Amino acid sequence: MKKLILILTLAVVSLSAFSQTRRGDSSFGLNVGYGFDTDNATFGVDYRYNVTDEFRLAPSISYYAKSDNLSACALDLNAHYVFKLSDMFGFYPLGGVGMSFWKRDYVLNNDTSTRFGLNIGMGGEVYATDDITVGLEAKYNTVQDWDQAYLTVRVGYNF
Repeated sequence: MKKLILILTLAVVSLSAFSQTRRGDSSFGLNVGYGFDTDNATFGVDYRYNVTDEFRLAPSISYYAKSDNLSACALDLNAHYVFKLSDMFGFYPLGGVGMSFWKRDYVLNNDTSTRFGLNIGMGGEVYATDDITVGLEAKYNTVQDWDQAYLTVRVGYNF
């Protein structure tokens, strides 16, 4: 019975969903993730603008929660090339640049540094409804002293 309900729910959602990657469309999203090398949880917001049906720009800002006295804030500008596999699902390779502001808290003083870096990765997204997109993104960020991989989950509102 549970399987039947799940199948019917997916069928209804797929009937109402459509691809969210049309030229001129935008999306605002919230994401949460994890940085593997520094063990930082990440929280962020992003905006996506579809320049063409396949190509979009995605500026974002993320906060890396303090772990082992290390925290950061990052500004990224990534580009996505979206491959629509169906009206409900797409995936995209990404590449971009970023600037991160790192802070290490010591007992008597703080050490701060600003780093420029490059991003490369891949993401996938499900177009849950006309207005909501849910996605998963894996990204590798090359930054002096703090290269690492990130995995984030995103929920976006499309308009």
